[in-house]
Amino acid sequence: MLSILERQNKTACVSQAAMKGVLFMKRAPQHDDLLKMKFLAQPTPSPDGSKIAFTVSSANLDENRYNSDLWLHDLASGSTRQLTGSGREKFFNWTPDGSALVFASERGDAPKETTRFWRLPIDGGEAQHLFDLPYQCGYIWPLADGKFLVKALIKAKEPNPEEASYSVFTELPFSSNGSGFTPSRRWALLLWDSSEEKRLTGPDWDVEMATLSPDGSRVLLTAAVWHDVRPKKNSVYEIDLASGKPELKSSGLDWRFNYAGYRNGRIVVQATDCVRGGLNQDYQFFDISGKKPELIAGDLDSWFRDSVCCDVHYGVGERQSFYVRDGQIICLATRGYKSNLYAVESDGAWRALTDLNAVNDFGVAGSTVAFVGHQGLNLQELFVLQGGETVRLTSFNDGLTGELELSKPEHFTYKNDVGQDLDGWIMKPYGFADGKKYPAVFHIHGGPKAAFGEVYFHEMQCWAARGYSVIYTNPRGADGRTDDFDDIRGHYGDWDYSDLMTFVDECLKQAPFIDPAELFVTGGSYGGYMTNWIVGHTDRFKAACAQRSISNWTSMYGSTDIGFFFVDDQHVEGTPWDYPERYWNDSPLKFAANIKTPLLLIHSDKDMRCDMNQATQIFTALKVRGVECRFCLFHEETHELSRSGKPKERLARLREIADWFDCHK
Repeated sequence: MLSILERQNKTACVSQAAMKGVLFMKRAPQHDDLLKMKFLAQPTPSPDGSKIAFTVSSANLDENRYNSDLWLHDLASGSTRQLTGSGREKFFNWTPDGSALVFASERGDAPKETTRFWRLPIDGGEAQHLFDLPYQCGYIWPLADGKFLVKALIKAKEPNPEEASYSVFTELPFSSNGSGFTPSRRWALLLWDSSEEKRLTGPDWDVEMATLSPDGSRVLLTAAVWHDVRPKKNSVYEIDLASGKPELKSSGLDWRFNYAGYRNGRIVVQATDCVRGGLNQDYQFFDISGKKPELIAGDLDSWFRDSVCCDVHYGVGERQSFYVRDGQIICLATRGYKSNLYAVESDGAWRALTDLNAVNDFGVAGSTVAFVGHQGLNLQELFVLQGGETVRLTSFNDGLTGELELSKPEHFTYKNDVGQDLDGWIMKPYGFADGKKYPAVFHIHGGPKAAFGEVYFHEMQCWAARGYSVIYTNPRGADGRTDDFDDIRGHYGDWDYSDLMTFVDECLKQAPFIDPAELFVTGGSYGGYMTNWIVGHTDRFKAACAQRSISNWTSMYGSTDIGFFFVDDQHVEGTPWDYPERYWNDSPLKFAANIKTPLLLIHSDKDMRCDMNQATQIFTALKVRGVECRFCLFHEETHELSRSGKPKERLARLREIADWFDCHK
C-alpha cells in the first residue's frame, strides 16, 4: 500500500497534452515547486504607452534569496525580452522621453545603507552607473531637466563618541516590520542634481506616497508631520520643485489619506475620516481643490488594493494607488472575493475594467493599462487592456502549471447567526475518491481586513496533495464587503468566532467526505490570533498551527510597530491601563488553561508586526501545563515569512506545518 506522499509522487492523472497530442502524467504540487515559479510585478508602461517594463523574480536556493530582473514587452511587435541579468534589480521608472529606464540595484559593491542607481537604454547597451545615495530609498522619478526626485529614508544621528553598540529611542514607533528597531527616522523627498541633494521635506515630515504633476513641475504627496508619537491621520501637500516651497492642500480635514493625484488640474484624493469604521474604514474619492471636499463617486465599499490572500507574489514595491487618464480615474479594488481594475467616469459612475480572479499590480500611461494578475488558478502573468478586453501577454508560468493537477476551490454560500450570506470554499484532496473520508485543514486568513478568493495558493494546494481537504471562508471583518461587514471593532473573538464555527459546521454538511474527527486549523497574523482563540474555546480540532500570531493584546499594544495605534482602534478604543480587563478578556492567553489541542507555533525573530513574545507567552503557558506544543522560531525573518521569506526558510515552514498535521492524524 502506497503512502500519501508516495501516491502524490507516483500516482498521477493522465491528461491530454496541449502540445503535439502527447499523453503525459500530471502530478500533485510539491513544496519545492515554489522554486520553479516566476513572480511578476511593477508593470509600468512607457510614457507613450508603446512598451511595458516589469520585474520578474524567482527563488535562488543556492544563495537563499530571490533573483529579480527587468523585462520589457513591446506592444507593437508582441515581443518580450529580458533587459538585465544581475538578479539584483529593485524599483525602476522610465525617463520622461521613454528612451531609458532608471533603476535601483544591489549589484556592485555599494556600502550598506546605500542605494545605487543605474540608467539602461532601451534600444541596447549596458547599464550605466548614475549615482549613489547614502540612504535606503523607496522610489525615483527622473525629471525632464536631468534631475531626479527620490524618496529616501533619513535617520537622525545621535552622538556616540565611544562607538558603542546601542540605539537611542525617543519616538513611537520604535520599530518597523522588515527593518527591525528603528531610532528616529523619516521618509523624505530629495531632489538630486548632478552631484548634490536638496531635501524638499522638513525633518519632521514622514512622506508616504507621492506623484508628479503632468508637467513635472510639482509633486503632490501624502505625509504625516509629527514629533514624539506618529499620528493616525496625515495630510496632503504640494511642493513646487523650482522653489522647493510646500503648500498644505488638506487644511481643516482630519482624515486619513491613502493617495493624492491630479485630475484636470484639480487635486483628487482617496481618503476616509475613520469615523464609521476606524482605521479599517473603506476609502472614497474626493476633490479637495475647493473650499469644501467634494465626493466624486458613490461608495465602492473597497479599500482600493488587492486584498485577495496569496503566497505566490514577490517584488511589488511602492506603487500609485490610482491613475488619471482623460479625466477617468483608474484604480485597483477588492469587491467580494476578487480584486480587479475599476474606472470612475467623469459623471461619477463606477465601471469594472477587468474580470480576473485577482489583479495584483498595475500601471497606466498613454492609452495603455498594463497589469499583473491571476486568471483562474494560473500563476501570475502580464496582461493589457485592448479594446476593453483583457489580453494576456506572457506565459512565464505555463510550463509549471501545465504539469500540475490542482484542487479547484468549490464555492458555496452560507448564513451566519445574524442572517448574512458568507462565502466559503472546499478543496478536495488530490486523488479524491467517492465513499472515502478525508481529514481537513481549516485555513484562516490574516487582516482581518483581507479576503480569500479563488487564486492559486501554494500551501493549500500542497495540503490537498498530501490527502487533506482544505476549507476556508471570509468571516465578518474580511475585506470586499461594506464597512458594516468588515468593522468588528470590539468584537474580536465574538462575531468572527461565531462565523468560523458556523462555517465548519456547514462544511461538514456540504462535504460528507470530510472526517469530523480529523479536523486541523491554522492561520497567520489575525488568523494566528483566531487559531489561538479557537483552541482555547473548543477541542474539536486534532491539532493546530498558529503562525505570526497574537496571544496578548496588552503586550501587543506596547511592543509592536502598529500596536500603539491599531490595538486600541480595533478593540476597546482606549489604552491597556484604562481598560485592563477588556484587553485581557480579548486575549487568547487568558484561556490557556482550556487548551488541550496540540499546538505548533511558527514565528520570526524579526517580526515587528506581531513580535515573537506573542508566541513565547502562549508556548510557556502550554509547556508549564504539559500541553503538547512545538515552537519554530525562524531567524532573520519578518512578518512576511510565508509570502517573501527566504526560499529555504519558506520551504522549512511548509514542511513543519505539513509534518505537524501528518503526525497528528
